Amino acid sequence: AKSLDIQVPNFPADETKGFHQVPFAPIVFIERTDFKEEPEPGFKRLAWGQPVGLRHTGYVIELQHVVKGPSGCVESLEVTCRRADAGEKPKAFIHWVSQPLMCEVRLYERLFQHKNPEDPTEVPGGFLSDLNLH
Repeated sequence: AKSLDIQVPNFPADETKGFHQVPFAPIVFIERTDFKEEPEPGFKRLAWGQPVGLRHTGYVIELQHVVKGPSGCVESLEVTCRRADAGEKPKAFIHWVSQPLMCEVRLYERLFQHKNPEDPTEVPGGFLSDLNLH
């Protein structure tokens, strides 16, 4: 199956700053938190009977089947895809990626431990006393 090229704004709040192209293929990846099999009231992302839009694509996906591995963990979702203008508007639009790139991500703790809500620039004992040593 072929992929489409989707025009995505460089800065969604200001489309005058240009666009870039992102591939949109039949397999997409979404954030794990954007799907729940048993959503709590008020959950607006992908769930049974609750389609969502895929940001910038003009398409809406709807859950058809949940694929689980041997341990019972969700491994993938099978969905149908329709044009956003063909049917009811979804409650939410979620982020997605179609052809992910491998990368290294390093997670760091906060550099400083505390912030004085009265004056965030002032730390008793100087900033060195406020360093997070973890």
